[in-house]
Amino acid sequence: MTSVGLDLLHRPDLPAVIARWQRAVTPSELQAGYEAVLATADAASCGRWLLDLRRREDLTEPTVNAWFSSVFAPMLRGRYPEAARLAFLISPLRAQQTVTAIVSATDTDCEIATFTDEAVAYKWLSRSVG
Repeated sequence: MTSVGLDLLHRPDLPAVIARWQRAVTPSELQAGYEAVLATADAASCGRWLLDLRRREDLTEPTVNAWFSSVFAPMLRGRYPEAARLAFLISPLRAQQTVTAIVSATDTDCEIATFTDEAVAYKWLSRSVG
């Protein structure tokens, strides 16, 4: 999926879908990337995702945040056997920036968390629900 600056891999041993953005991307590339993650996750019936944003230091523009919150994230409701769990892996610098996307777990039936440590993100993804 290099056409949208994204490396994508399903790891059944974790189990998780891992998406690593390799560069800054345009809003349309970002949306296409999320659609590719969704297709991979659907094929594997895997609602646990590691979304590695560390190489993307750009701040996502408000229209993409709105799209993610109001269009994309709600599509995850009831899609997988368990509620989807999205771990956003970010750089320490980005962790200091204000988060502008707000996603309601009630509307999306998913858990979302941000991490600066990949091992901690995997541990969170692998924990049992409930």
